[in-house]
Amino acid sequence: MSRLLIASLDRFGPLRDSVRDSLMSCTQTVERFEAGQTILAAGGRSQLRLLSRGLAVRQRVLPDGGRQIFGVATPGDLIDMAGLFVGADHEVQALGSCEVRKTTTHELRTMVRAHPNLLAALCRVVLTEAQQQRNWMIGLGRRSAAARTANLLCEVYWRQQALQLARDGHCEFPAVQGDIADALGLSVVHIHRVLRGLRDDGLATLRNGTLQIDDWDKLAALGSFDAERLRPQQDPAEQATVTTARRHAISPDEA
Repeated sequence: MSRLLIASLDRFGPLRDSVRDSLMSCTQTVERFEAGQTILAAGGRSQLRLLSRGLAVRQRVLPDGGRQIFGVATPGDLIDMAGLFVGADHEVQALGSCEVRKTTTHELRTMVRAHPNLLAALCRVVLTEAQQQRNWMIGLGRRSAAARTANLLCEVYWRQQALQLARDGHCEFPAVQGDIADALGLSVVHIHRVLRGLRDDGLATLRNGTLQIDDWDKLAALGSFDAERLRPQQDPAEQATVTTARRHAISPDEA
């Protein structure tokens, strides 16, 4: 199980060998959730919760019962970085059946204190999330309803395609129209009309929890989709440092 965690964090690294050893030896437990269940409650602390299966949403529930969704998590995502140093200010909810792997808050804090390289990687996770959410905010403020929807569908598909979980234009997206409405700041009636328009125009279809992309180029153009806004942030200087250290660690007989 730890190998998946290492692979996820290494995207924001690279991780030093000492960090990899600590992650390999840390405790990991598995939890399973069904659609609508809360994975991380508001106020919760980080336990390096890794989404290993399914999709989840980051959301804030308002006093009147309304909610704003501001992020979709796919397998391989660390979903509780908001609780890294303080309690999370939002919750994470399963969009469909999900599996989550986590360690303990104590082990996480111990590893962070012992490994600045791990802390730097976690900070880049947070920075990447913030970049994605700024893109989300721009969509809410400046894109049309059709463009917002197209951008969201492109993001959901692209992120799963990067993990080889999407193929032939199909991927999992167990969202109902109410979920999409709460993500894009629109009414359910409006979302229904937009999705029907995308289907009729031959761009994309969402049916029974499956997203089908029929014309990627036109859908991406409509939504002004930019995959660079989703890529994990890295530090080229750290990459060079770790690579050099590993080369020096190889003996002449091993080279």
